[in-house]
Amino acid sequence: MPDTIIAQLNSANRIDAFEAAKQVWDIDGNAVAKQLVETLKRGRRAFNRAAAAYAMHAVSDIHVTIALERTVRNKSEYPDVRGQAAETLALRHRKATHDLLLKTLLDPSKHVRFWCAYSLGQMREKKAVPILRVLLDDPRQVPGFHSVAKEAADAIREIEHAGPGPRCCFCARGGRQR
Repeated sequence: MPDTIIAQLNSANRIDAFEAAKQVWDIDGNAVAKQLVETLKRGRRAFNRAAAAYAMHAVSDIHVTIALERTVRNKSEYPDVRGQAAETLALRHRKATHDLLLKTLLDPSKHVRFWCAYSLGQMREKKAVPILRVLLDDPRQVPGFHSVAKEAADAIREIEHAGPGPRCCFCARGGRQR
């Protein structure tokens, strides 16, 4: 079954690829971690690579986190793929990921800015607030969602209304990878 899912993830049809990505959540995602990383790196189409990044929500392997970070950094990758990788890093990250997303928050791509804002909000990264305030003036819309400005406002609200405790609720639960 994992081989079938990976084949479907690499299909020529966007819907099939994302349906396969959702199926990864129903199996042991770590069993297909290597294939997901390979698809993220070398998938034929941008949507195959984005679907691999999406599927990585279900994988806790450190190599997945590193591959996602590398994708966010890769300015030659399609913005949708980089944005999907940034979104997935909200749940699959390590301490260094916070710094990467902070550095990438002012990326030229609206998709990347949007998803970095989202992830930093989920991480409750207080260092992001000054940069997020700059993004409050960014009216660019991400198709299927809303503006970068609204996402920045949502992230600020998430950060500022978080109760006392560690800056990252995921890290606090011990899920952070080192």
